[in-house]
Amino acid sequence: MTDNLNFTLSGKQRATILVGILLVIVIPLGLSILLLNSGLSILDRLFYSRFIFWAEVLIMLFYAYKVEVRKFLIWDEQRVEIGFFIVSVVILYFIAIACGIVANIPKLFGWRDNNALLKRLFPLFEHRQWLLIFVAFTAGVTEELLMRGYVLTRLSLLVKNRYVPIIVSALLFSALHYSYRSLKELIFAFLIGIIYGAFYQKYRNIKVLIIAHFMLDVINLEIGSHFYRLIK
Repeated sequence: MTDNLNFTLSGKQRATILVGILLVIVIPLGLSILLLNSGLSILDRLFYSRFIFWAEVLIMLFYAYKVEVRKFLIWDEQRVEIGFFIVSVVILYFIAIACGIVANIPKLFGWRDNNALLKRLFPLFEHRQWLLIFVAFTAGVTEELLMRGYVLTRLSLLVKNRYVPIIVSALLFSALHYSYRSLKELIFAFLIGIIYGAFYQKYRNIKVLIIAHFMLDVINLEIGSHFYRLIK
């Protein structure tokens, strides 16, 4: 599979790509800090924070076309059969379950996570199914477009090695989940970043990842909210 990207980048092009990757990380972190200190309720902060990611996608679309002067998705989207699509989503979900098990390993050594944020989030979804779906849909679309569609592909332009871009993009994806203050969430996000990055690199279909990510978040939020209702 070829990408028609076998060219040498100039110093200016490399700088432009690095700035773009930096923007993907800095924009949500910076605006999230502003929201945190805004005095808004946690419900309002959660709701408005989702628009930060949608705005960031628009910003990076503009950046790609006007500053980089290239397409946002520089890897041509590969068409897949519906059977492959469905099987891929299912397999990715079960792999995510395995990642969740691995992410819990620190507990075996006595590590205790601070789950305060998650415990504050789950009640927000009670009687607000629309919010749960909106949060999951936003994560599925925007995070895949930004982290796999943009960051992974740009790192692949900078580093002529198939593994380094996947690992670095997974680390950055994990860093975006720092606000959870949970080692389990950081490990889980990193592992998901590795799996999704490898999938996108091999199959070049962002739609599969968007649906898989959306379904993963919907199911996890539903389960978390259900257990919260049982123990409250």
